[in-house]
Amino acid sequence: MHALSCLLVLGVGVGLAAQSQDFGRAYSFAERQPASAVEKVIDRVLPSIVKVHGASGLATINSYATGILVTEEGHILTLDQVLLQPDRTRVVLYDGSVHQAKLLPSDDKLGVRLLKIDPAGVNCELRPLWPGEDASFRTGQFVVSLGNCFRLAEFSEKVSATFGVVVGRANTALRYRMADSKYDGDIILTDACNNPGHYGGGLFTLDGRWIGLNLRLLDSKETNTMLSAAVPVRDLLPYLDEQIHGKVREAPVAPHAPAWLGAVLFDQAGRRSPPAYVERVVKDSPAAKLGLRPDDLIVRIDDWSVRSCKECGEVLTKYAPGQTAKLTWKRGSTILTADVTFAEEPK
Repeated sequence: MHALSCLLVLGVGVGLAAQSQDFGRAYSFAERQPASAVEKVIDRVLPSIVKVHGASGLATINSYATGILVTEEGHILTLDQVLLQPDRTRVVLYDGSVHQAKLLPSDDKLGVRLLKIDPAGVNCELRPLWPGEDASFRTGQFVVSLGNCFRLAEFSEKVSATFGVVVGRANTALRYRMADSKYDGDIILTDACNNPGHYGGGLFTLDGRWIGLNLRLLDSKETNTMLSAAVPVRDLLPYLDEQIHGKVREAPVAPHAPAWLGAVLFDQAGRRSPPAYVERVVKDSPAAKLGLRPDDLIVRIDDWSVRSCKECGEVLTKYAPGQTAKLTWKRGSTILTADVTFAEEPK
């Protein structure tokens, strides 16, 4: 999946690099203007993609990745990698200029981090991207992945582009025992190659919509395969809003009694809260009407991930009786989703 044969490098060319302690700049040959609609879309979003250089201190960890510029103030979104170290992380903008990056707080559940450069020291126009309202995707949809594949682009050379299709969606906690991924939730699976260096890059539709942030290659121990994947950008918005705009994610507020589902979970007091497996279903409850059964595993309520019995209870307190939410649960190897209208717990 991640063979070089599927790699298309846009505008890298053979450039002579004038080296310096700041990585220097590259002087590349003139490039032709983009002709097709897809080339024009890629050419439009490329200035928002930056190269990230760090120092891992480990021979097995690559010291380079990709990031996406998300504000004109110099905020850059990337994966939270071991290579990101204070005072040793630099980013290269599309004009080849190198900038010291400040590390902002990461999100442990998402496995992402914001970097910050000083816009006052930038001589080129900063062209940020922000996740749009329409970040939907579907199986079979053609996509392009942009990133610094194998560190082929060092300075002002354009980053790499790999093409493919969305092959499906999955949940890292449900179907695979995947290593090297902190993110625990829905992921976009694609055959667009995520070679080293693409991590933290962007996954786009061919009309230019940003739909995902590239993860490390996911290794499935059960199937002995490696998967290219991306975090859906809709899951990144709460983190971006909180860190950049100071907005804390607002949850639905229950004006009266908390919502009642009617599913009794298999929870043992005194131990770490286990996954939200259903032990029994109360007769005539919302869970019963939905068709939940014992041994079903609740994994998501709307966009709230449910990783344990405790989290399930915490999420339910955010809703009121009469409100409707989309419930996602696992039954065996099957993932089921349906709308459920909560009720008030019987006295």
